[in-house]
Amino acid sequence: MRFLTGAVAMTLAFITATTAMAETLLRGDGSPIHYHFDRPDGPVEGLILIAQGSGCAAAADNASLAAVRDAFAGYAAVTVEKSGVTPEAGIVDGFADCPAAFHETYTLTQRVEDYRTVLAHVRQDEELAGPKLVLFGGSEGGLAVAQLAATEEPYATIILSSATGMTLEEIILMTLPPEGQVAVSAGFDAARADPEGSAIFAGSSHRFWADILDQRALDAMLISTAPFLLIQGGLDTSSPPAASRPTLDAYAKAGACGLTYWEFPGLDHGMLTPAGKSRLDDVLSLAAQWVEQPMTSC
Repeated sequence: MRFLTGAVAMTLAFITATTAMAETLLRGDGSPIHYHFDRPDGPVEGLILIAQGSGCAAAADNASLAAVRDAFAGYAAVTVEKSGVTPEAGIVDGFADCPAAFHETYTLTQRVEDYRTVLAHVRQDEELAGPKLVLFGGSEGGLAVAQLAATEEPYATIILSSATGMTLEEIILMTLPPEGQVAVSAGFDAARADPEGSAIFAGSSHRFWADILDQRALDAMLISTAPFLLIQGGLDTSSPPAASRPTLDAYAKAGACGLTYWEFPGLDHGMLTPAGKSRLDDVLSLAAQWVEQPMTSC
């Protein structure tokens, strides 16, 4: 069973006209944070952090970020490996072959802390301290950047295929038939009772599930003053539109206008048509145009 998989398991694929670097920082406990950074060879329009989706696939080995990177070619870009994922890990599947160190350490909370650490380091560069910061996250990464937006004051945040209006537990259960909900709920209860455990349920550790199950992107979004663009596929079965639409109601109730919502009826979780044609490049091009002039207030 794989939850919140899909097209936006973002990673780094370098394009021409940039200078790319693989870097390492240390956490407070001495463990490494591996991240990738590249900047355009010309003027820097801004800084974009791109957050991958679920699983443990190495950011540097997945080509999906190339589309995001192309859409924001004038930006310096940063992506961060998840805890326990190293350059030499040799991960191929990204779910079934996750290293033990990943299951023993990775949580969404740790991931967001790592993003803050890397952003603080990168923005020590005077050229990057001032330009606008854009956050981009897909699927599980959307929840991460929503939380990051609440503290980092980005210029704009883009969330793709992430079902922002419900908790992860609610999202997962609504996508399962009734006969599957009982077993999955029992697995989640076991994870909550073992919040530091590395036992595996549905491909992820108890530690991971206990940390993420009750988190909802909407709660962080309402705290942030940044404008948000939510992009949703109408045919998405992993993060269904019904789990995103409550975000609209919450923003309306709060009288807030910093939300733009796009729902593409004929696209799925990865922005694919029913015939399998990718429209991701088109969607990202539109998103880059939106960033030029997002709505920030009523």
